[in-house]
Amino acid sequence: MKKFFIGVILFANLIISTTIVKAEPLNIDAKAYILIDSKTGQVISEYNADQKLYPASTTKIMTAILGIENADPEQIMTVSQYAIDNIGPGGMNIGLLNGEQLKFKDLLNALLVRSANETAYVIAENIGPTPEAFFKKMNERAKELGATNTNFVNPCGMDTDEAGKNHLSTARDLSLMAKHAMTLPLFRETVKKESFTIPPTNMHSEAYTLPSTNKLFYGKYNSEYYSEVTGIKTGFTSRAAYNLVASAKNEDGMELISVILGCSYYDGVFQESKELLEYGFKNYSIQTLVAANSFVSNVPVADASYNSNLDVVAAEELKCVLSNDPGIWDVITEDVKMNTNISAPIKKGAVLGSVEYKLEGVTLGKVDLVASRDVEKLVIPPTPAQIAISDFNASIFSKVLASLFAILVAFLVLRMTLKRISRYRRYHKS
Repeated sequence: MKKFFIGVILFANLIISTTIVKAEPLNIDAKAYILIDSKTGQVISEYNADQKLYPASTTKIMTAILGIENADPEQIMTVSQYAIDNIGPGGMNIGLLNGEQLKFKDLLNALLVRSANETAYVIAENIGPTPEAFFKKMNERAKELGATNTNFVNPCGMDTDEAGKNHLSTARDLSLMAKHAMTLPLFRETVKKESFTIPPTNMHSEAYTLPSTNKLFYGKYNSEYYSEVTGIKTGFTSRAAYNLVASAKNEDGMELISVILGCSYYDGVFQESKELLEYGFKNYSIQTLVAANSFVSNVPVADASYNSNLDVVAAEELKCVLSNDPGIWDVITEDVKMNTNISAPIKKGAVLGSVEYKLEGVTLGKVDLVASRDVEKLVIPPTPAQIAISDFNASIFSKVLASLFAILVAFLVLRMTLKRISRYRRYHKS
C-alpha cells in the first residue's frame, strides 16, 4: 500500500512538472490588465481582459493610428473653436487658439506625449471629413484590428457627458490597437519621447516645450529587468480612474506591451505597470524556435536520379518570446505545409514549403522550408527497340527529304529546259 501511495505522488508530480501554468502577478491594483508580446500578440498574463471599461485618453492611440494612416506629417491643420469647446471639464490641453495652424506631426506630439484633448478634435475634423465620420472610422478600424468590444464616441476619451457612458473598450482591445500602432514608425518615434517642442505658429511667436505624461520615463520607475521604456499612452477620468498602456524593451530586443485599466491612484498606475512588465521580463525570454538550416521534414521527389527522399531545412533562424518554463515546448505545435508534385530537377535552397509555429492558437512565427541539396533528374537510357524505332524513323525521314530534294531539282531542270525551248521557237519564228 505504501508503494502505491508513493507511485501516485510521483505520478502527480510528473503531471505538475509537465503542465504549463500561467502564474499571475500578485497584487495588481486594477480593474483589468493584460501583458502581451508586442511582436506576436501572445498573451503572457491577463485579468478581466475582456471587461468593458472606460479607456479615457488611451483612446488617443486609435486617433493617432487613423491620423498617421490618412495624413502627411507635414500637412497643415487648422484649430477650430469646436475643437477647443470639446476639451471637456478638466480635460488636458495645451492652449491652442481658434484659427491656429500646426503641422500634423506637431499635433501628434501634443496628442500622444502631452495628451492634449483639443488636438484629437483638430485631427478628427481635418481627416473626418466630419468629427462624426471620424468617430465611425475609429470603430471600423478598431474592429479590423480585432478590437471587437470597443465603442468610441469621441477621439479623446472624455466620458463625463451622457454619451461618454457608451465610450468603452477593454484591456485586450487596447493591447491589439497598441500592438498595431507600434508597427507605425511615426507612432513609435512619437510615444518614446520624454518631452516635445511645439514650434512657433501663426498665433504663438515662440516655441515651447512640454513633458510627457508617462512617468515611466523618469528614474523612479527604472527597472533592472528592462533597459528602455518605448511608450505608450496614459489616461485618466473620474469614471475611468487611472489607465496606462505601456511598453518596454530589454537588451535582447524583447518588447512587451502592458495595459492597466482602473487603477485607484496616480502613482500606482506607473508602479503597477512596472511590476507587470517586470513579471514578463523575469519569466519570458527570446528563444530560438528553429535554427537556420536545421532539419524540419523530408519529402519524396519524383524523377530523382538517386535517393528520392529529400530533407527540407529551415531557410533562416526563427526566434520568438517564450516562457522560461521548459515544459512550454510540449504545447508548441508545428504546421508543416509542402508544395505538391515535387519533382526533379531541384536546386539546393529552392523553397519547397513552410512551417508555422503556434502556441494556443497564436502564431509565433513562420519560416520557409528549402531543399538541403541538389536533386538531379533521372535520365533513362533508350531500349534497343526504342533505338531501332528511332533509327527507322530517321531513315524514313532521310529518304523522304532526299525524294523531295530530287523532285525540286527535277522541277528546276524541267523549267529551265522549257524556257530554252520557248526561246528557241520564238527565235525561228522571227
